[in-house]
Amino acid sequence: MARDKEIDRKAFFTEGPLSFMRAFMQGVHQGETRIQPSNLEGPVLRPPGAAPEADFLDLCTGSAQCALACPADAILMLPREDGSGLEAPRIIPVDGACVVCDDLSCMKVCPTGALTLVPREEIRVGLAEVNHETCYAWNGTDEECNFCVTRCPVGESAIRVEEREDGKGPVIGETCVGCGVCEQHCPEYPGAVRVFPIEST
Repeated sequence: MARDKEIDRKAFFTEGPLSFMRAFMQGVHQGETRIQPSNLEGPVLRPPGAAPEADFLDLCTGSAQCALACPADAILMLPREDGSGLEAPRIIPVDGACVVCDDLSCMKVCPTGALTLVPREEIRVGLAEVNHETCYAWNGTDEECNFCVTRCPVGESAIRVEEREDGKGPVIGETCVGCGVCEQHCPEYPGAVRVFPIEST
């Protein structure tokens, strides 16, 4: 994570309830809610420090220690699709984004090596992508919309507003860690900003 900007953890957790209520009202307005672990058809994101997916599934026993240790309650234990009967940890940003906590708790408590401790600046949960067709800024619905930019814990090196020939809107930078905060705060659902596993980008 960028060293030149400290993450304001208190602001994250202060903003959380406000985001929750805003998401709820958005869902009610559209006739659907997004405040439940419902986006199961979206990209599968594992907690920070996860091994490549095949190795991860071989190593993870579904102990849920990572989920219990997560201070942001961002890790959900959900059934695997391989018929094993086990659950595996997953992050669904719209329900709760990773905040790359100070303690890096989930990686430290994993008993099997499915998650391994890596330095904060090397964490890559995934990579965000902006859909210009649904993004309010890019498609002209709301040129001032910048929730994804202002909430990003990394800063302009991860996501910033740029003006180009085809319009003006958020652009993902090289230091994006895929934490999902941008997706969580995007007022368009499904998010105009989505985080995808690195292997899928």
